[in-house]
Amino acid sequence: MQRRMRGWTWIGGPLLVVLGLLHAGGHPARAQSEPRVEARVSADSVKIGERFTLTLVAARAADRDVMFPSVDAGSAVFGDLHAVRRGAVRTRRSSTARRVDSVAYEVTTFALDSARVPVLPVRLASGGDTTVVGTPPRTVPVVSVVGPDAEALRTPAALIPFPRPAWVWGLLGLLTAAVLGGGAYGWWRWRTHDQDGPDAPDPERAYEAASAQLRRLERRHPSGPEAAKAFYVDLTEALRVYLVRRVGVRALEQTTAEVVAALRRRPEVREETIQRLRAVLEQADLVKFADAQPPPAESQAVLDDAQAVLDALEATRRRDEARATDDASSSA
Repeated sequence: MQRRMRGWTWIGGPLLVVLGLLHAGGHPARAQSEPRVEARVSADSVKIGERFTLTLVAARAADRDVMFPSVDAGSAVFGDLHAVRRGAVRTRRSSTARRVDSVAYEVTTFALDSARVPVLPVRLASGGDTTVVGTPPRTVPVVSVVGPDAEALRTPAALIPFPRPAWVWGLLGLLTAAVLGGGAYGWWRWRTHDQDGPDAPDPERAYEAASAQLRRLERRHPSGPEAAKAFYVDLTEALRVYLVRRVGVRALEQTTAEVVAALRRRPEVREETIQRLRAVLEQADLVKFADAQPPPAESQAVLDDAQAVLDALEATRRRDEARATDDASSSA
């Protein structure tokens, strides 16, 4: 019996290994090359306002560069967590073809009961291609700061009313009139701004305004991280406002992927123009959200591409308007 068991072990061991590889998809090398990211927190539960550590870990191929979210990305990226500061990126080698990068954020939260940690985007770049991999979402329990004797708390007794002198009522009347007047003025200013804001229809001057804003950027040299972010924020604002006013795409409230999808639903816009606009917006996203710092020469090239996209969109728009005018004249 023991000889039979040893024979089965000798045959069955390699068989189980082969079955395991087949279950994994038959491509162990490809499975190992796939990037993996995860988010770790330093505590099982936290208190409101307490600072703790959020660590992002990315296992990737050695020929890829990793870019973690910026510390000032805000709630759109970090959800219920507020990032206070970010540490340096640390890299270790797991094998000759794999690297593991990690970065620690000091965070806090003011959520009640639980804090939502959404899918955190980690960008992996190789050559001219960029892949975004997200961490699995998770929830961090938030412990109440009220102690176990909370049932013994009592509502404070009401204050004893004291009679107010006449001048107090007069002052309250003046304050009320000032608040009402300020509210009316603010409403009027809001209405005026809403009519003259980015969503206001002004197709005749949209191209000129966007081109002038891009020309002003030619005099800037975004050499530092803050200067680079400001440069790309102004550059994408010029393009997005033009898309709103002239093309009719709600670009100010859409992501880069949504803007590209909206333009592809318009057959008059050429695919070459869409791809060029996508490259400009994705470069700006890397600078604004992943702390990328391109050299000034590369930023100038992106600025030239933005102007080329603007020219192509305007030429398409004017051609369609001329065609519509000719059709209207023919039908009349």
